[in-house]
Amino acid sequence: MKNLVLFLLILMLNSTFYPCPSYALDLSTLRPIELNYNFCDLNNFIESDTLKYSYCQYRAYLDNLNSILKDYKEFKDASLEDLLNNLDSMPDEIAFKVKINASNALNYEYFFKNLSSEKTFVKGKLLAEINKSFSSLDNFKNEFKKIALNSKATWIFLARNSQNDLYLTTSKEILCPIIYKHQIILCLNIDEELHPNKSELLYNFFSFINWQQANRNYYKKSTIK
Repeated sequence: MKNLVLFLLILMLNSTFYPCPSYALDLSTLRPIELNYNFCDLNNFIESDTLKYSYCQYRAYLDNLNSILKDYKEFKDASLEDLLNNLDSMPDEIAFKVKINASNALNYEYFFKNLSSEKTFVKGKLLAEINKSFSSLDNFKNEFKKIALNSKATWIFLARNSQNDLYLTTSKEILCPIIYKHQIILCLNIDEELHPNKSELLYNFFSFINWQQANRNYYKKSTIK
């Protein structure tokens, strides 16, 4: 059954598909981010069919949010991060649904933005902070892999807390560091149903990280309050 669902979802996307620009609400509609690579460009990391399936999931969470929020015009200008930072102010009838769908969508958004088909390198302040928090870049990679391999979670994050400290954490689907007003630096989906060979996934991940985007994430202040 899962293979059938995967096949049907893949039919929705062809190999030259380019997502719509920006997730910010435009005419009360959350839209997928624009990617600067094709799914097939990352075949040596994750098979294009699996990435397409993940993108379909991401888009479905956005569609769910659009449906949930269509009658709540007070949130028409909110981004995904705005929604997660303001769950307490939402009506009870939608708060939990927004939490589930916005968390999943935002996790996928960071995941896709954190990938690059071209080789990039970590440097500057982010590299210094990784060395400070994990002793070295190699130690960080080893700890990242160890935590991911020993976890049954869906996601692993490198995140920054309100004291500007870096840390590694995992979570199930409905949680996201943004909820706690922490900033995501790196994000990887480690769902074993999608990625049964998790060891290979983690080995390849560090060759396909968009460190330039990770650096931008590090300097992002909007979610740290």
